[in-house]
Amino acid sequence: MDVARASWARLAGRLEWWFLDGRKALYGVAAARIVTGLGILLFVLANASTASYTWGGASGWSEPLNRSSTWGFPFVIFDAAQVGGPAFWIGYVALGLSALALLLGWHARVAAIATLWLYASLAASNVLAVDQTDNAVRLFLFYFCFTDLSRVWSLDARRRSRQEARGRAAVASRPRWVARAREEAGWVSTLLHNGALVAVAGQLFVVYVVAGLSKVQGELWRDGTAIYYPLHVDRFAPWPALSGLLTASGVLVAFATWFAVAVQLFFPFLLLRRWTRVVGLLGVTGMHIGIGLFMGLPLFSLAMLAADMIFIRTVTFQRAAVFVAERARTARARISRSRGGIGELPEGAPSDRTSPAVT
Repeated sequence: MDVARASWARLAGRLEWWFLDGRKALYGVAAARIVTGLGILLFVLANASTASYTWGGASGWSEPLNRSSTWGFPFVIFDAAQVGGPAFWIGYVALGLSALALLLGWHARVAAIATLWLYASLAASNVLAVDQTDNAVRLFLFYFCFTDLSRVWSLDARRRSRQEARGRAAVASRPRWVARAREEAGWVSTLLHNGALVAVAGQLFVVYVVAGLSKVQGELWRDGTAIYYPLHVDRFAPWPALSGLLTASGVLVAFATWFAVAVQLFFPFLLLRRWTRVVGLLGVTGMHIGIGLFMGLPLFSLAMLAADMIFIRTVTFQRAAVFVAERARTARARISRSRGGIGELPEGAPSDRTSPAVT
């Protein structure tokens, strides 16, 4: 009995430490914010030419079904029965701007909430244009609203650093009750942040494992031919030549089919060890890149990839950032040297401006 009680106490202590001792995966959440904002922004731009017909004033063809499937308030901003003309485009442009703000990390929490509301309203205005992509985007974006999205790699982080540099003296002179209130708010915010990460991870586990279990029940998945058929459906083949190149090899089709089943079915277990985590993350990344490229579902792939970012270690992101910064610094130095060699004189050489003959 004492051993069981001690085990439960240790477990409770570890859980308390994990949820309350600092916000986890800040770099992963920032990367997820960037990918999500980029995906929704590209979605808005790609569908701008047909937006009026699909969701706006010209989408009256979908009204009979929408009337029986409406979400109701507050998701009515794009309701085709109420919104038409410039009002629709104001909301549509607002969705693009909020996605851009989310991408840049400008007032990221407000931008995430606004993007979620506008995107959900857009999807609710025409249920015939909804698929699993919209479900994934809305679900993960909802969880991300509770995380600290802009601690790094954002305009918010730059603004906070400047404010802290200018206002250290002002912070030190604050009353004690203000400092205590901020500490309490920080405790709650940390709990919400880490709890949202657990929710995202749990949702991913459910999605992957259920998808894997569903696949192993299908005969086509077991015999290694399931990937072949959707790649030859016009709706899911944006690049027919590329799809034909992939499906020309039976071995490659079988490998892709069985690999997709394995990586989804065992994804939670692959995360338990460092080297298997690398295999699992590279596996789902390759799978989603393939889905986006070969099946024409880029927004779904980006939404899933954004959620997967939380499993990448902070040190990995930091090393990648240092690597990119060094390469960028080297490239700038080479460009400056090439420009100096073409248009500038060597150091110490006389120029026409300083020549005695001119003066």
